[in-house]
Amino acid sequence: MISDPAQTALVLSGGGAYGAFSVGVMKTLFAGRSPATGYEPLDAGIFTGTSVGAFNAALMVARSHETTLQHTLELENIWLDLVASRPGKCGNGIFRIRGNPADFLNPACLRHPAHLVSHLAGDTVAAGGYLISRTANFLASSAALDERIVNLVNVGSLIDSSSFASLLHEVIDERKIRESPLLLRVTATDFIAGVARYFLNSDFHDGLGIEAVMASTAIPGIFPPVEIDGDIYVDGGVVENTPLNSAITAGATHLHVIYLDPNPRFVRLSGEANTLETILRVYYTVQATKIAEDIETARWINAGLDAVAAFQANGAISDHAIRDFVRVAAKITSQDSRTYKRLVIHRYFPEAQLGNNLGMLNFDRDAIVRMIAEGQRVALLHDCRKNRCVL
Repeated sequence: MISDPAQTALVLSGGGAYGAFSVGVMKTLFAGRSPATGYEPLDAGIFTGTSVGAFNAALMVARSHETTLQHTLELENIWLDLVASRPGKCGNGIFRIRGNPADFLNPACLRHPAHLVSHLAGDTVAAGGYLISRTANFLASSAALDERIVNLVNVGSLIDSSSFASLLHEVIDERKIRESPLLLRVTATDFIAGVARYFLNSDFHDGLGIEAVMASTAIPGIFPPVEIDGDIYVDGGVVENTPLNSAITAGATHLHVIYLDPNPRFVRLSGEANTLETILRVYYTVQATKIAEDIETARWINAGLDAVAAFQANGAISDHAIRDFVRVAAKITSQDSRTYKRLVIHRYFPEAQLGNNLGMLNFDRDAIVRMIAEGQRVALLHDCRKNRCVL
């Protein structure tokens, strides 16, 4: 079934390098090869994204005034050529580890000695500043010794994400996004208030939009937070890893939601699980619970609309529909009634863990190629019964 592009949204979740899976799903959808679109090319007018989903969404909206398979292939090339690490290239296009000795053993890095010297100088300054500030805080703090020792550790100080900032300036044209009829919603988290902020097409000017994408992808503890308008922002996934609600409030009634976290039942649990594995399983479970809540909300909206329509037509309502009627009847006539429309939601999940415990930080080209292929496969074999779509 072909839906109105102005009411059709692609909802792109966060998940670091796993964002390549979304590229594969989009390739299949825009090629018209998925049963989810009746084997017609998808025509979406709304793109919402969190974290790496914000990166993908912004690039799609920046490509043209319409979305086609060609623009998805351009996005794939950006991932393979500019984002991915590969033989003959010095690192990836997202981040590097400061002081990594492997850089001095990589022939591709050695071909650019000026960059190595610049990185070494910058890393030395960063390390010096880190040691001075942390040592001063350790000595000045009145906290217990064990707490002060914990405060000495900050993994983010070992990460340099300047390459990602350079990549965004290279591939994102803010003017095209600002002038595009395609709606863009980028989700970032106000780290102080603990709430989501949605950046729109109109925010893409004077570098603000690029800062918004940087903020949306700033995984706390790994990448530095971003200051915008005096407020501190981090990864949108902290509060809304799958930006479903922002798509609905933008007017979407047909949504294609791409998740990057597998269902916990697909994640193997070791007999002797380590701390990282345990934390990640808790994370996947929390995300699965939030996803289930969002989908059930969509289902009761549809059920409530059915109940209201039945009451308007017949002047009566069945006992089992009273709850659905009560939940939405008051909202239908409110100012927010535009958000209460019948929803169709197609859902796409990885059917296996896309990488190891640190796979979301693995931007190796071979891994990205595999994830793109998995996204294509999942969309080709889309099964609404198995994925519990909302129809």
